[in-house]
Amino acid sequence: MNTDKCSSTGQTAAFLTFGRELRTVDEVQNDLRSVILKDTFIPEITSYLKRLSKFMAEAEEVAELQQDLRMDCGDRKRQKAPNYFPGERVFVTTHHLSNAAKGRTTKFMPKKDGPYIILTQKSPTSYVIANPDNLNEPVGTCHTSALKVYKQDESETPVHPLRKRGRPRKTYTSGSSPRRSGRCRNQRGSL
Repeated sequence: MNTDKCSSTGQTAAFLTFGRELRTVDEVQNDLRSVILKDTFIPEITSYLKRLSKFMAEAEEVAELQQDLRMDCGDRKRQKAPNYFPGERVFVTTHHLSNAAKGRTTKFMPKKDGPYIILTQKSPTSYVIANPDNLNEPVGTCHTSALKVYKQDESETPVHPLRKRGRPRKTYTSGSSPRRSGRCRNQRGSL
């Protein structure tokens, strides 16, 4: 509502919009405009503007404080960016484009390219990388979110080797042989 104080600014929406609180039912019945229309009323616009600017400054401070609190709450669950050091090997995420004329689709293109070697740290979140074949020539600058650590496995054999899909073939022992009759069999077996 317009008369509730906002937690982020500390003031009501009506006060921040109009520079005053909204009139209540009591003020509507006992009209205060008669005081303004009297000859004894002296408008003090400068003090009014100073008071309004003071309240606006306070509202900005409270809003910034609330924004910082929300950022702290959001950063608590956020994963920390990994620190890479010069000489470390990394993969770089790639963004390929599909090309129907060449028969390429991004679905089957590799998502990461590498390994590349980090030359220097340009900022807290960006690194200059180079190709391992030519370390003197930097390839470009990459953000931390586009880099993944290159882990060289000790064993070259796959952890889960690929198998043929589907049900495995039935194996027969030396004494048995497959039944080959001309009849069709239903689900319940032979009749």
